[in-house]
Order: sequence, then structure tokens, then C-alpha cells
Amino acid sequence: MVVVIDMEKCGQIKDCPGEGLCIKLCEQGALKEVDGELVLVPENCDDCDLCIQNCPNQAISKG
Repeated sequence: MVVVIDMEKCGQIKDCPGEGLCIKLCEQGALKEVDGELVLVPENCDDCDLCIQNCPNQAISKG
């Protein structure tokens, strides 16, 4: 099951206390920054849950 990003909780990368930690942790390239926003590339997600476990805003979950 692919992850879901709650954009209200997430905000923008520049406002993230983890400074885009989810992007840095994703070895599959499923999370990217596009114009300051977090974007999911679902076909790259391997359900490792690292982004969910490490999001300081609890903005990422299973959908």
C-alpha cells in the first residue's frame, strides 16, 4: 500500500523541522521536492515505512 501525504500537516520543505528528512531517507526516490513541495512518486514506493516513522510532522501515513 502506497503512502499518503497530508499536505496540511506537511507544509513546505523549507518549514519542515526535519528539513525534508523523508526525501533524504527514501532510497527508492519515491519522495521528491518539486517547487518546495513534497511530491510522491507512487511507482517507486516499496512500502519500507521509513518516511512514516521519521516524519516530524506526522504528515505521512498508509493510504
